Amino acid sequence: MTYSLLLAHPASRTLAVATASFSLAVGKAVPAVLPGIGAVVSQAYTNTRLRGPLLRMLESGQHPAAALAKLAILDTDPARRQVGLLAADGSHAAHTGTDCSDWAGHRSAPGILVIGNLLTGPDVVDGMLASLTTSPLVTSALVSGADAAAHDIARRAVSALRTGLAAGGDRRGQQSSALQVAAGGRDSDWPPALTVDLRVDDHGHPLDELDRMLDLKFGA
Repeated sequence: MTYSLLLAHPASRTLAVATASFSLAVGKAVPAVLPGIGAVVSQAYTNTRLRGPLLRMLESGQHPAAALAKLAILDTDPARRQVGLLAADGSHAAHTGTDCSDWAGHRSAPGILVIGNLLTGPDVVDGMLASLTTSPLVTSALVSGADAAAHDIARRAVSALRTGLAAGGDRRGQQSSALQVAAGGRDSDWPPALTVDLRVDDHGHPLDELDRMLDLKFGA
């Protein structure tokens, strides 16, 4: 139903999460970020209420794997959930329930987690991971100051979603996308102050629209 990525760049204290789906308003239900703490996606048969407790566990110092080990306590039907959790230091963990629609799974590297379900195949997440690991972060010439890393990570995230789409993406097609980027130190306020918080809720080409919105945010 959805493919997503979570990124941490500890050197710039930047976190990002991006997602795309053939579902209405994926950005409302799937991603969440707490600046300086971590990022989470809750997808498949989505339980939106998982995101807050999991991020609070990261805030309390728990490793993502330890937090996800408590999923059965937080959720009455974990077999239908797919969850990715990434801490600001780059550590991560993932859960794909046995009742998630094929193809479903994840791939990871230091500071990177890509995860999806109801995909055309593993090539989707394999391609996304390759896109992220072969395009190192560079300081953008287009944006200066504190927003430079956020801009670069935002562009990399959308590019990786495009790679996933080119590999097949969501088996049903495309409808919505979202991108959240947090830069700076720990901030547990809710709603969080995000550097980028963009949603495409219903569009025939949601990644094109997300790119257009990034151009408006940072300048083409």
